Amino acid sequence: MAAVDPRNSIDGYDVEWPDFATLFLSRGDHASVFLVELDHERGTRRQWRVAEWQRVVVATAYWLRGHGVVAGASVAAMLGNRAEALAVAYACWLIQANYVPLNPADDPARHAYILADASAALFVHPADAGPLAADSRAGDVKTVSGSQVPMEPGDDVPAFELARHSATGLEAPALLVYTSGTTGAPKGVQLTVRNLLTDCDGLAERLQWPTDTRILTVLPVHHVNGLVISSLLPWIAGFATVLCDRFRSDVFWSDSAAEGATVCSVVPSLLEFLMKEPPPDDLSLREILCGAGPLLVDTVVRFENRFGIPIRHLYGLSETTAVVTLMPRMSLAERQGWYQNHGWPSVGPPLAHAQVTVLDAAGTEVTEGVRGELAVRGAVVMSGYAGRVDETRKSLRDGWFHSGDEGFWIASRDQRYFFITSRIKELIVRGGANISPIEIDTVLCAHPAVDYALALPFENRYYGEEVAAYVVTNATVSDDELIAYCLERLDFARVPKVIVRGNDVPYTTTGKPKRIELASRLAPDLAVYRDHQFRKPSSTKLTDDESTREPGGENDE
Repeated sequence: MAAVDPRNSIDGYDVEWPDFATLFLSRGDHASVFLVELDHERGTRRQWRVAEWQRVVVATAYWLRGHGVVAGASVAAMLGNRAEALAVAYACWLIQANYVPLNPADDPARHAYILADASAALFVHPADAGPLAADSRAGDVKTVSGSQVPMEPGDDVPAFELARHSATGLEAPALLVYTSGTTGAPKGVQLTVRNLLTDCDGLAERLQWPTDTRILTVLPVHHVNGLVISSLLPWIAGFATVLCDRFRSDVFWSDSAAEGATVCSVVPSLLEFLMKEPPPDDLSLREILCGAGPLLVDTVVRFENRFGIPIRHLYGLSETTAVVTLMPRMSLAERQGWYQNHGWPSVGPPLAHAQVTVLDAAGTEVTEGVRGELAVRGAVVMSGYAGRVDETRKSLRDGWFHSGDEGFWIASRDQRYFFITSRIKELIVRGGANISPIEIDTVLCAHPAVDYALALPFENRYYGEEVAAYVVTNATVSDDELIAYCLERLDFARVPKVIVRGNDVPYTTTGKPKRIELASRLAPDLAVYRDHQFRKPSSTKLTDDESTREPGGENDE
């Protein structure tokens, strides 16, 4: 029997609009503010009401048409967190073109690769794009400066011509987001209009936010979190969004208060930065969503206790549009009880329209509490990796999208609550046993002298891989003290045997730790420990002598 296509609807839900154009033009609260743009670099504030934004986007759609963009074509944009980026994205969806966002912070070689791989018909670039724009013009990509996007709302522009071109409707390719490419060439995750609108419906149902909601957008809109949660969802649900040029901890609280922001979506690393700032007198935020990376128990408890703002942890990937699980609203005591009882912040039960499970290596669903690979099915799952049939087939197999994330589930309230323990590719395999680096991160980050920590594997003669830790500290603390601290809280197999110091925080722009990249960069330094057998000390101190003993002694594990 053929396996079920993991992209099929799992609950019979169907989007109520036939295409994006119909949805976009249906919002009728024309006098309401939809978008505020704050650019601290330029010292500017711009604002668009619903009717104004509709005119801007329709005019931008005609502008794209004037540059030869047709339905099905791909439009790449590298415009940062500017309203122009959102206008181009929405305009692409109006005319059923494929929006390809580029991260301005990426290497130019990656930009060039994506432009070619996506077969971009148009590249909308910043005025100072320089060599990349010149190289693109030399190829097959037409280029145009983002300064030409028609952002001033003029007279009403007829939109019926745009809405008429709806041949593919909800199945139209809408968003092509490229993976980080840390373990190979970047892959283009192809999402459709149906993917986007289905995920937003599930989010709206779980969030239950009132119509006066204002989202403070500090995450980059070149990624699905910033684009879907903080921009598209507000349009569909009748909210407003405040787009910041980037995350700035020194103005985060003042911006949220001045603009009346009620919610914000962040990544875990931003919580750490915010805790370095003094608590504000005026708190407008009602709750914070947090995802796109491991959230440590110590971080979330300290933040909630300090600011009194609940954090709702979520989980999702570009391949699942944005979000597939999200914690429901709970009291502080109940929420923090979850952290203490399970040792991990739960990412919650699945949203409507998504089904999630945990599979073992053979593809069989596992029971409660057993770790395995998280797998997803439903209409939020991508159509595939653009141009990569084999890689799509590998990820979409046996009726599930295989996430590459390790986790487990616990039953509560007649639902399964899921927990993420690691990326499978980031697991440390010591002596044949899988070790989650996040467990070690959690312990180290709880030490008062440690600001950031990432557990890493390194090659070892005796166990295949051993555990090291990269740490950024805020006070004087010795390696032996950190190792002793871990020995009191972890079994010896999980204790870092080597401490590596640093001053920078190796995170991606979407808040994910660059663990694999960092392990590769530090491999030459850690190679000196390849032939060391690290022994469990009789005291809580791991000395150089103990770390170099030959095997077979009474202190061996």
